Amino acid sequence: MLRYGSVPYLNARPLLEGLEAEVGPLRYAVPGVLAGLLRDAELDVALAPVVASFDDPSLVLVPAAAVVAHGPVKSVLLFLRRPIEEVRSVGLDISSRTSASLVRVLFEHRWGSAPSFEMRASDPDLSHLEQDAALLIGDPALNATWSGAPPVDLGEAWFTWTGLPFVFAAWLARDQKLADASAPALIRAAERGRANLDAIAAEGAQQLGLEQAAVRRYLREHLVFHYDEREEAGLARFRELWLRTPGLGLAPRDS
Repeated sequence: MLRYGSVPYLNARPLLEGLEAEVGPLRYAVPGVLAGLLRDAELDVALAPVVASFDDPSLVLVPAAAVVAHGPVKSVLLFLRRPIEEVRSVGLDISSRTSASLVRVLFEHRWGSAPSFEMRASDPDLSHLEQDAALLIGDPALNATWSGAPPVDLGEAWFTWTGLPFVFAAWLARDQKLADASAPALIRAAERGRANLDAIAAEGAQQLGLEQAAVRRYLREHLVFHYDEREEAGLARFRELWLRTPGLGLAPRDS
């Protein structure tokens, strides 16, 4: 049997509906850990950060479904203590890979500044934030304690700038054979998830202590759970910018 893994967040659940009944237990880990498990061949297929496939081109994207935003995503947020043009230090969510890369891409190519970046624990309590800005993703972002200005929604920032969807996580396999073998079960799970979004929202709201209507809007209005030509174009644009971003791709700081 193939070994499957996934991020543990609410936004992944629509892609996992009934999957364990078909393929066996899933291994759950934060995005940065999942990428390592794929690289070390401890997993065969994982719903993982898309930048893992940038770092390791041998990984194959399974076009079964993905976690995508066509605008505001509500769970990938940059909290600011000062205006964006004055930000000099950014704390990046330690559990993030794709979203942390998106922050760096936006600062480099959209906002035109070069703050320092450091990793920060995924602590939703931002009342004592030391950096000028902080990134939170997933469930901690939904539960953040914050009394400052409204955070920057990175899904919205990307879409406003490029007009393209942003793919936060996708199914990645260690090779094409594993991708082909896993695709049918992953497609069926996504179909079940899209058909049961209200039930998934109700369960997620109870577990996270959030309002059910808000979680339902989050899953229905702010996320898209498929992967098609538009998503492919958005991912290609992100990879192009990633390659040109110092500290991420191939470009040095003075290029």
